[in-house]
Amino acid sequence: MSPVPPRHRPSLPIPARIRTVMAEGDYERAGLLDGLTGDDRRTRVSVLESLAADGVDTATMRDAIERDRLGLLLLERTLRPEDGHSLDDVCRLTGVEHDVARRWFQGLGRPLAPDPNEAIYTDEDVEIAQRIHRYRELGFTDQEMMPVVRAIGRGVLNIADALGGLLGEALLHDEPEPELALRYATEARRIVEDDSLHLVHLVAAALADRIRSHALAVEESNAGRLRGAQEVTVCFADLVGFTDLGESVSAVELSEVAELLSACATEVSAWPVRLAKVIGDAVMLVSPDPTALVAVAVDLLETWSSADDGRPALRVGVATGVGVPHAGDWFGPPVNLASRVTETARPGQVTVTAAVHDAVVATAPDDPPFRFRAAAPRKFKGVRGAQRLYRVQPRRPSGSRRNAARTDRVD
Repeated sequence: MSPVPPRHRPSLPIPARIRTVMAEGDYERAGLLDGLTGDDRRTRVSVLESLAADGVDTATMRDAIERDRLGLLLLERTLRPEDGHSLDDVCRLTGVEHDVARRWFQGLGRPLAPDPNEAIYTDEDVEIAQRIHRYRELGFTDQEMMPVVRAIGRGVLNIADALGGLLGEALLHDEPEPELALRYATEARRIVEDDSLHLVHLVAAALADRIRSHALAVEESNAGRLRGAQEVTVCFADLVGFTDLGESVSAVELSEVAELLSACATEVSAWPVRLAKVIGDAVMLVSPDPTALVAVAVDLLETWSSADDGRPALRVGVATGVGVPHAGDWFGPPVNLASRVTETARPGQVTVTAAVHDAVVATAPDDPPFRFRAAAPRKFKGVRGAQRLYRVQPRRPSGSRRNAARTDRVD
């Protein structure tokens, strides 16, 4: 068989390993790998390949190496890619009004340049602006969309703060060598490029749960239109003496205590209970199931109290009623009442309203999952009439629940 003439040979892709070896030789000849061996050399090559793929030339790489800022260059290219769009460009390309695009970008935490002609936006920012038209086509008004936009922005900034703090602590710890800093820069790039897919999955899964919850509240008499108001049970748990504690410890130590509470609440929460938000020294949990929420509230208190590290006491209040979900938060009477009940709860105890008590007992009248002790009725600002309250007693081993349906005397 005659050999295939060169011009007719198929074009085959060069294996990645061969490309890397070839690139390493180029970088070696350009003096970009001087004095490096082992892991440090491989890290440097990986970073240079990433920069080259972004269009960074050899001279810029060499300058960054000489100025000991190659890691920062990678971070800049990773976290602030420049596709050359100004705000005016974004509006021209998408047809979105200038003030609307500004409000969206501000709500999402994107930068706003004083000069609308400054090219600081990316192709992805253009796609975000294009989404405005798609939401409008679904019938949503700008007024309805903006709370959701701001909620997304807060969530994104919280994620960025957490990841940035993690990488920042590592970068600042013991003044790492430049090549170690490059590894953190590489990890930051991996988070941006790969882990964003995980965030998409998490958002999609959480959204499916919310839609399922809304679907349960469909009003049959109204052609299937979703009602905003839903029956919901709300729990607040806050740290006792947190404000006074701030006078004795640093802000960093105080934030660590608050983070402990957030972590503990996340650990004990499970569907159908979810952690709705963290408010400084308090957390708010919600659920359509009063019994499930009381169980989580008791777990939270027991888990928190079992730690022997001098942390402040926790107090918990639970109320139920008709609430309205909005932009990831909840509003309405049960939210306000749960907050008020928490303020009067004793340290180390879970206090619930009569409605919560009755709902839990009704699930198993002959063998309720908890034992309650009636507390003195209280009047709360903005709530009509005195509220009957109950303190949840510690759970007993199974088999000792007989006659638990009765409620102990008022203390």
